[in-house]
This record gives sequence, structure tokens and C-alpha cells, in this order.
Amino acid sequence: MKCADIADVLRKVQKNNSREWYMQRKELFREIRVVLNEMYFEVGNELRKTAAIDIAPEKSISRPYNDQRFGHKPYLKEELWITFQSNATPAPAFFIEFSSYGIRIGMGYYSATPAQMRNLRMKIDNNPQEFSDMIEKIRTDKEIQIIGESYKRKFESNYEGLLEEIYNYRNIYFQKIVRSDDWENLEQISKDTFLKLAPLYGWFIA
Repeated sequence: MKCADIADVLRKVQKNNSREWYMQRKELFREIRVVLNEMYFEVGNELRKTAAIDIAPEKSISRPYNDQRFGHKPYLKEELWITFQSNATPAPAFFIEFSSYGIRIGMGYYSATPAQMRNLRMKIDNNPQEFSDMIEKIRTDKEIQIIGESYKRKFESNYEGLLEEIYNYRNIYFQKIVRSDDWENLEQISKDTFLKLAPLYGWFIA
């Protein structure tokens, strides 16, 4: 099974999101699980050399179905993902996400708490130059996007430009959209991209 096959299955999930459809294709989803599991260890073992992550696949590879005990969610997930993080500090995390639209990889917060972003602002204030240098180094890869949602009311600071923008984010993550013609090189692209993001990850969790 290839990455393109996973995206194709997720496109079909959008039109056939039911337990019955899933049960008829359990073997197909088992194959997807094998691919994600192999990718998790291949990328994770390499990432572990430079980032303080723990290897815990049972917590880090998404199941194809939603927990039906809470709320009325669709039976199947329309995205599947792998995450890499520390057990002691589950967020931020590195991620590889598959959807019907394609594949994206990156690092950051899924949904940062106010305390986490307050801690980030304190770290920026303590060493704005170090943070700025890390951001500029990441930006040399033009395919990495910095994504964030700003607070409506800005915090007072002496920063300008991108640094001021990040300072006022209520959530932040870094992502790269992997082009379809690069999907078969996804593991290597993930390793290379995560290596660039690892210093910032270490700064986040310190």
C-alpha cells in the first residue's frame, strides 16, 4: 500500500462513513495501520536522535474510527495521523497527517492552552534573539509555513514584524504540505523537516 492509496481510502470515507462500510473493509484498514506503524518507527527512531521524544505507538498512531461513547461523531475519521512527542510533555508534538486532500507534516500545538502560550511569551522575552534566530533558520525552507491564530487584543511588546505576530498567537504550529509527486519520499522528507524543527521543539518543551 502506498501513500496515495491511503488518501484514496480517506476520500471514500467522506462518502461512506459508516460502521458497515468499515467492517466490510477491515483488512484494508489493517494494511493502512501496518504502513503507519512502519512509518512511525522509521521516522521516530531517527527523530529520537535529535529530539526528546518517546516511542509509544499505542498513543501516537490514530485509530480509523471515533470513540462513540462521547457525542455523536461520524463513525470513521476523515484524517489519520502519526504524532511524535514526549510522554512527560505531550504537547507540542511532531506530526504526519493524511487526509483526503493530501499529506502535511510539521510540529507544534494541536490546541495550545493559555498557560503554554504564556510560557512561550516568557521565553521570547527572556531571549528574543535566540528565538528569532531559530525562526529565521526554519524560514530558509520556503515550504514550511508558520500557522497561528492571534488574540483579538494584542499584548504589549517591543517586537516588530513576524516576532510580534507570533508573540500574539493563541496557538502555533509549523507545517509543510507534501506535494503528491513527493509522497513516496514521505519518510525522508519528514526526517529532514523534523530535523529543522527539532531545535525549536526543544526550546518549546524546555
